[in-house]
Amino acid sequence: MALFVYQMSPLTAYILSVIGEFIPVFFILAFLGGVSRWLSERFLFFKNFFEKLFEKTRRDYDKRLEKHGLLALMIYTAIPLPFSGAWTASLVVFLFGLPYLKSLLSIFLGVLLCGINILIILEMGVVLERYRGFLSILGVLLLAGLIYFLYHRRINGKKNV
Repeated sequence: MALFVYQMSPLTAYILSVIGEFIPVFFILAFLGGVSRWLSERFLFFKNFFEKLFEKTRRDYDKRLEKHGLLALMIYTAIPLPFSGAWTASLVVFLFGLPYLKSLLSIFLGVLLCGINILIILEMGVVLERYRGFLSILGVLLLAGLIYFLYHRRINGKKNV
């Protein structure tokens, strides 16, 4: 939107997007613990919910997550897909009780990478559309969808054997 509607430069759009994506992370990490404690103290439903959630989540937490958790958190944040990103990564930090400052750095690096990924994807789409037309973009998307479908069909087929 910043590039096409407001005609911002890619650098300005990138910087504003990174700032806009990262600011809520501070608030999520700072207040989510307090809000969950407040709700647990006042409502039995939330107390049971958070106890079961933390018990299950932290029980499943193993040493691999401790070893690769921050790198995985950065990669998870860097992938521009629905339900991934800095805000969801903040919830993961809260649920698993990961270290605050290291997690902030990991999420910030992931946001930087995600911004670069999106700029590259946008530029590739603009170049494709400009020189090859809208149908070429549609063809690339359909091809990607077909590859995704066939890959998951193959993976799911192996699980059933």
